[in-house]
Amino acid sequence: MNRATTQVRFVIVDDELEVSAPPALAPLDDFLETEIGTDETMLDLIEHHVRHNSTWHFTGDACQLDLDGGTVTVKHGYTGASTTLPRADLRALLADLRTLLTGALG
Repeated sequence: MNRATTQVRFVIVDDELEVSAPPALAPLDDFLETEIGTDETMLDLIEHHVRHNSTWHFTGDACQLDLDGGTVTVKHGYTGASTTLPRADLRALLADLRTLLTGALG
């Protein structure tokens, strides 16, 4: 993972996911909290597409995610802020989130 994504931290507080990410990854922070949160079914869906589709577009309540080959772009629908990261980094973050959710909620 690149240096910025290694700084992303997850914690469950009062059954809600809280994400701490560097400012450059703020849209990813909002995506993980708002679109996935503690919903393992949503995590399954996102993780499936990130692993198996070369392109895919997801529009959630607050954020959009676009897969394009080896990159992922997350755009916040309200602020317009976006960030692009390697697909492998998002896969690693989703795996970390799954580990947290299965340990905290399982």
